[in-house]
Amino acid sequence: MSYFYDLGIAWEWEYDFDFVNLIFKKCEERRLKVCGVTPENLDEIFSAVKGGDISFIAYFDRASDVDESFTDLNLLIESLGARVINRYEDMVRASDKATMHLELLNVGVSLPYTVILAPFEESPAVELSGEILSKVKIPFIIKPSSETGGGVGVKIGYSIDDVIEARKEFPYDKYLVQEMIQPVYIDGRKAWFRVFYAFGKVLICWWDNEFKVYETLKTEEIERYGLGEIEDVMRRIQGVCNLDFFSSEIALTVERGQRRFISIDYVNEIPDMRLKSKAIDGVPDEVVEMIAEGFANFVLNLK
Repeated sequence: MSYFYDLGIAWEWEYDFDFVNLIFKKCEERRLKVCGVTPENLDEIFSAVKGGDISFIAYFDRASDVDESFTDLNLLIESLGARVINRYEDMVRASDKATMHLELLNVGVSLPYTVILAPFEESPAVELSGEILSKVKIPFIIKPSSETGGGVGVKIGYSIDDVIEARKEFPYDKYLVQEMIQPVYIDGRKAWFRVFYAFGKVLICWWDNEFKVYETLKTEEIERYGLGEIEDVMRRIQGVCNLDFFSSEIALTVERGQRRFISIDYVNEIPDMRLKSKAIDGVPDEVVEMIAEGFANFVLNLK
């Protein structure tokens, strides 16, 4: 017997349950059939898809970044003509911050002053001139190009020795030495934002980069504080990364009276979507619900 699904969702992190469940709910409201793919049924689903017993219109993968055994299914489903949300090749490319840095500069996105270093195993020595250090300023951020999920590998540096040591953690990866951005404050709140792009829609949240706490940004606040440019920045980023769904961090700075919206974490290709009602550092529930609706509407329009 063959089974046909409108959407397949691969996930393996227990804290993704609420997000995935919301997508299921929104799809069911539109009479769309959804299949969840987990480590427990992965082999069974792979065999069924390969044998032609299961097919999908669309597929969304939140598992292969941490469990490579999901990658083959992702690529198989795409090869069979399904619309993969966040194509695997685009995800891999977007996860490389060095690549994104250069391409985003080319389309006019404001970024922190950054020096990109070759992997430690290719070039152990570091040469940062006094001129470069004066532009990066001290302290600065040191982070690997690809191995940065959840802030992994990100260090604060004060010297060239700090850069050398930091690069040893992931010696095969390129590293970014980056200016530390200091945002302005708006009515007592740090002008640092976590912004979601979901199927053409831009959703902006206040976000504290130290305490990792979200607040919903109201429409009237966008107008009152002149934050409309954030949407333009996100659309430029999307034009480079080509993802259907991702998040970015954007901070507002003012230098010599000039306002700049600076992209900090360029593309988070698999955002943490825990609900604020369940976790203090979670995304506001109403934002997660709107994103889940975006998934359902996107799949519905594929039919």
